[in-house]
Order: sequence, then C-alpha cells, then structure tokens
Amino acid sequence: MKKSTIIILVTLLFIGGTAKAQFRKPLQSASNRVNSSEAKYNIGLSGGLTSTYWVHFGGTKTQYNAPFNFGLIGGLTLERMINGNTSVSLEGYYAMRKTQLNYEVLNFPVALNENKDFYRQFDAEYQEVDVQAILTYYLSKGNLRPYVFVGPRVSVPLNGTSVWTKQEILNYGTPEQQISETGGSIDTVTFNGQNARQFNVGLVAGVGLLYKLNIGNYYFLIKADVSGHAAVINSFTSEEINGESQNVIGASYIDPYLLGKRFNTDVTAKITLMFPLKKQLQGACIRWGEYD
Repeated sequence: MKKSTIIILVTLLFIGGTAKAQFRKPLQSASNRVNSSEAKYNIGLSGGLTSTYWVHFGGTKTQYNAPFNFGLIGGLTLERMINGNTSVSLEGYYAMRKTQLNYEVLNFPVALNENKDFYRQFDAEYQEVDVQAILTYYLSKGNLRPYVFVGPRVSVPLNGTSVWTKQEILNYGTPEQQISETGGSIDTVTFNGQNARQFNVGLVAGVGLLYKLNIGNYYFLIKADVSGHAAVINSFTSEEINGESQNVIGASYIDPYLLGKRFNTDVTAKITLMFPLKKQLQGACIRWGEYD
C-alpha cells in the first residue's frame, strides 16, 4: 500500500510540475501561429479596371488619337507556392473592353478651290476571356511583400460591336446634327470572324504589393497590382487584310491597308483577395490555430 501511495504521489508531482512549466511559456500571437505554417495553395477572387489600346505598325502612318477607355475586369486565380519567394498560378478573367481611334482630315479638296475638314472615328466595345499562366517572385518576406510577375496569356473575344463614324467638321451643333447636315454616317456592325480574330496570344508582366492579414486561426492575402499586356499576333483578320470583309465600310473606317498591322494591348489595375487552402485539425488543439 505504501509503495502504491508513493508512486501516485510522484506521478501527481510530475504532472503538476509539467503543467506549471507549460503555463510559464508565452502564448503564441496570431501572427506567429500562421507564420509557422504557410499554405502551399491559395485561391483568389480578382476585380479591377482595364484600359484597352490597339497599336498599329506600318501602313501610311496615319496620325490618329486613341483616348483612354476603361472597362471592368474580374476573375479567379489559383496559386501554388514553389518556395518561400516563388509561385506559379493559373488565372482566368472576364474583361469588358473598349477602344477608340479618331483622326481629322484637314483641307481635303472636294471641288475646285474648295476644301473641307472631316472627322473620322472608330469605336469598339467587346467582351473577352483571358487565361494566363503567371510566375510570381516575392521580393521580401513578412506581412508586406512587393512582387513582380510575368507570363503568357491567351485571349478569346466573345462578342461585341464596332461603330464607324464620319462627318464634316462644323463649328456648331451636336455630332448627330453635323452628320445630318453634312451627309456623314454612322455604321454599327457586330463582331464576327471577318472583323475579329477568334483568339490571340500575348505576354503579360507587372508589379504589385501583397499584404498578409492575420485573423485568429486563419489569414488572408490581399494583393494589389498593375500589369501591362501585349498580343504578338496581328489582330486584323485575313478578310480585313485582303479587303474581303463585308464590315469594312469604305472610307468611314481606318482601313487595314492604311494601318499595316494591329496588335491589341491593355493596362490593368486590380485587387485580389486570396484564401489560403489549409486543412484545420480537429480536437482540443483547434483553439491554438494548428493546421496541416
């Protein structure tokens, strides 16, 4: 009996001493808990603004204006961390694109000793799906991390319309009044295989800043970045290049043979909310924020 009592007392003293030592240890902060176990996969939702610009090379070097036109962009991204500073991701976006070209023809001869000024404009509005594979390099570690990224993109236009406008330049009235009085015209056509290449391939690159937001047993990643994209395939269709498109409305459009080659580019600013994919352990330790 005495031997059993001694063993029980020793056991209780050992447990008590261990528990006392554990409570002397400082509790982990939310930041330290998650920093000790980073997720390998992150899934994110993105949204922002994009400005589309069509660049022309060759042709007759027509001096045209291309004002900024902004559209919305949104999509999903799946990121896989390779190591502490590098990741690869697959991203898909739905973009609403707008672009415009306009220029003036001044002192154009219309009769003997009679010249007039004319204004011509081309507008395009269309939707597009972009899929890109991105390599990202984070320049530092911690809760605030700048990064750079680069990767290829495949672009697929879905639908849209093109509007060709031509008019004589007058010093009064609205554009519609000027067109009515001067015999100008507005022609609207739908995007199709004759005037819109069905897909394109390009390169995207950009810079951004990541912020890590710790919340209890979990954390979020907030990314803000700016990127530029340039397609590498001439976006004029073969019908446009060969003058066979039914949607090139004579002189009211800046004809392909005047402009040579056309390449679609855009600049995008977006914010992405990333959700780390981590499996939470079940049991008493859940309150300490332990994850796989």
